[in-house]
Amino acid sequence: MSDRWESDDVLLAELRAALAEARDVPPEFAEAARAAYTWRTVDAELMLLTSYDSILDGQLAERARAAVTARQLVFDAEGVSVQVEVTEAGIAGQVLPARPGRVELLTAAGPAEEAELDELGCFLLGPPPPGPVRFRLASGGTTVVTDWVCV
Repeated sequence: MSDRWESDDVLLAELRAALAEARDVPPEFAEAARAAYTWRTVDAELMLLTSYDSILDGQLAERARAAVTARQLVFDAEGVSVQVEVTEAGIAGQVLPARPGRVELLTAAGPAEEAELDELGCFLLGPPPPGPVRFRLASGGTTVVTDWVCV
């Protein structure tokens, strides 16, 4: 035993002081930790961009004789495509290439609904809520999200 610690009380006092110092995190360390934490979803933030939207398809509008009842959306990124058809009755979609996973419908308030992908990569969701939505695809340890669209 060291001569510095004449008693257990002295040892406990020094341990308390050491632990108190450890609790005082320098502000720059806390800021660095917060900055690192924002990178936790960087893979999910690599968005699937809208590559097709039937509302913006001028040729389709010219050919349509009746009101279009379904909206077609395609979101593409390297190696994955999410194709979606939105109607008043619900949302039908397919992830290509087909893979096991889950699709979530997200609103500004948070997740609204989710569905498992079947063996063909297809999924069904209920009627879309009003306002902007996006889709989150989680498959094989990777998560990607689409950009926001108003359906």
